[in-house]
Amino acid sequence: MISDFKKLREKLNNIIEKHGLHSERTRKISKRYNELVNDYYQKERQYHKDALIYIKYLESIKNLRKITKVFFRFPSIKEWNYYAKENNLLNSESLKYISGSNWHNLRNRILSER
Repeated sequence: MISDFKKLREKLNNIIEKHGLHSERTRKISKRYNELVNDYYQKERQYHKDALIYIKYLESIKNLRKITKVFFRFPSIKEWNYYAKENNLLNSESLKYISGSNWHNLRNRILSER
């Protein structure tokens, strides 16, 4: 599985260099990479608390709560992805995969915490 991560990561880096960060091909490979990571951790049943992906997930959720509170509304996927990119956080796809939830359910969970 590690070799799959390396191959896909290398392919993603090459596509970003060739087509740019926001191209459709980059998005598709990034999504596939997220799925691979999610499949790996689903088999493990949980993330290790010291895993970088888990730390970034917690940081991203904390920021999602913060901006929801500051702006009095939950951000759209497009708004969150822009904010996440600017602040080196996980994008909406990564949050959905790691949480095992969709954006609507994440929204409901965070809004219910208010």
